[in-house]
Formats: sequence, C-alpha cells, structure tokens
Amino acid sequence: MAEHDHRHGHAHTHATAPPTLERHCDVAVIGASAAGLAAAAQLGLQRRSVIVVAAGEPIDSAAADVAEVRAHGGEILVGFVQRVTRTEDRRIRAELASGHAIVGRRMLAATALGDEVEDLAGLEPIDGDGGRFATAVGDSLDREDRDTEARPSGNRADWEHRYSGDQLWSGNPNGTLVREVSDLPPGRALDVGAGEGGDALWLAEQGWTVIASDISQHALDRIETEAARRGLQLECQLADANADDPFVAAAFDLVSAQYASIPRTPDSRGVRNVLRAVAPGGTLLVVGHDLDAMRKAIDDGAAPAFDPMAYVHVEDFATVVADSPDWDIEVHEKRPRPPGAASASHHIEDVVLRARLSRAARY
Repeated sequence: MAEHDHRHGHAHTHATAPPTLERHCDVAVIGASAAGLAAAAQLGLQRRSVIVVAAGEPIDSAAADVAEVRAHGGEILVGFVQRVTRTEDRRIRAELASGHAIVGRRMLAATALGDEVEDLAGLEPIDGDGGRFATAVGDSLDREDRDTEARPSGNRADWEHRYSGDQLWSGNPNGTLVREVSDLPPGRALDVGAGEGGDALWLAEQGWTVIASDISQHALDRIETEAARRGLQLECQLADANADDPFVAAAFDLVSAQYASIPRTPDSRGVRNVLRAVAPGGTLLVVGHDLDAMRKAIDDGAAPAFDPMAYVHVEDFATVVADSPDWDIEVHEKRPRPPGAASASHHIEDVVLRARLSRAARY
C-alpha cells in the first residue's frame, strides 16, 4: 500500500518532496468541534476515509473523541480553510493556509466558515448530533456506490493521486533494509507498501522471489516498468493491508514494511495481516519514523499533510510480537536514518523492528 512521508503501506528515501500536497478522502470534516469529531468517528466506523481539519481548535491527543477518530484511521490536521471549490468530477476541494489541499466526495462543516464558502453546494453544515448526521452521509455514499456498482477506497484514491504525477522517491533501496537483510539467504519476500519499488527491485537483484504489494496501481505500474528495464522478475500485487486476507498466509521468508502507511483500525487488521504473511522460520522487518520527532515538529508549528497518529506504528507490531512465544525479537531500537536519505532534514531517526518467527509456529 502506498502506505507523513509514507507509502501505503509507501515510502522510500525520496527525491525532493513537493512543499505541499493534495490529499483525497471519502469525507473531509472542517472543524474539530465535538460534533465534528463525532461525525468523523462514525464515518470511520463505516470504513470511510476521513480527514478532519482542526480550524484553530486545540487538539488534545489524549481526549477520548480524538483517540476514537484516529483508532479508525481518521486523520486530524491543523490548518485553516481559505477557499472551497468544486472539482470537475464534482468532488469538493478545500485549500488550506499551509498550501495543502483536501479533496473529498463529501465535505462537512463543523465550524463557522465565511458566507461565500458556506453557500457552496455540497458543503454540508453538521446540524445537531454529529454521529447521527454522519450516518446519513455514509448512507448516501453507500447508495452512490451501489448505483455505480463500486465501493471506491478513499485511501486508494489518495495514493493513486499521489502516484499520478512525477516520481516521488529516489528509486534506491532503504538503507535499513539493506543492512538488516544482507545476511539472510534469499527466499520468498513480500514488500508491503512497495511504492515505486526501490526495495522490491533491490531484493529481486539479490536473488529473492519478490511480491511487491501496494494499494496504488499507478505505483505498481512504475515497478513493472522499471523491472522490465532492468530485466528483473517480480510479481506486483494490488492490495490493501487492511482488507480481509490481502496476503497469502505463512508464505514468506521475509516480510518487509518500510515506512508503510497503514491506517489504524480498532481490531488492528493491518498488523495481523502483515504478521500472518510470515512463514515459520521467516523474518519480519518493520521500519518507521520516530514519532517523538514528528510530534515535536507539529508542536513547533509545522503543518504536515498527514496525521502520523492515525497510522499503524512500529510499536504496534512490537507489542504483538513481544506478547507471543512464537516470535524472537532480534532488533528493536531507535537509530539514525542511514546517510544519504533525502528526507534526513526532517526525519532524522527511525524505529527498527526485526523479529523471527519460530519454525514450530502454527497459525
């Protein structure tokens, strides 16, 4: 998944990143009032992708309503809406003062906006109970999906948009992957959130039989093109790490998730799906950004286009692995990002988890 500077279930040491991003979701909620957060939580419960723009409201990460939104993968961004317009495909686009933009199939207003904004057709003020209002919005999306015989993933739309433009990442393998995997004998490998394929292509060059998995078909198309150019054989798999059984169980000698952007779910589906893919005797390698540094950047006034607290972290995997007698943790530490990473100026430390599943493990 191109799975923050994340891939879903994406990210590689990247080429120079654009200063601003356009995010896509099912529903954008403008305002982090109690009603707005209740609406976002209810939509997340309905498996809709949601981005809340906290228009100046203070965000208490420990508050129950904030935690509930993030537990369902809903993001809360800090920013001010400057302009709202309709796109050509009838979605609603909110431009933020930070330069970022949010595009939603629906957009709910949970705070007062300017008259010229509030008059826009399709921008729906939350009236009364936010959860009940959101249920009606979710039902309207369901009807729309039934009419078109599709249930488009808001998360997939987000990453398809990101991979529809210029190359995002450097094309090089992540340094931590190279360091941690070089001593392993080649076997079957699953790259979760393969992005543009820097890791998957490197593994194939080392003799691994690789499945590169991502939520974005555009990303996978880039991998296939580059693999053909290099004369490499690998398989590309369009998959959402939070789907039901997205990966073959107990099939891979190495499962790698490098900066994978997997939205949270209350039942930790993404974590369980990734762990289940490791074969007995196989290795799990999960690498993510140091959250302390990311939180500090936000506290210092940064306005990121992603909410890191809405995504699965390395510690989520470490907790499950540590609680199981079937796993042996070989590495679990914070360390400096390897030299040469283009993102080192704003993400300077990583958290690394490497664990091995017992050969006697049974699923």
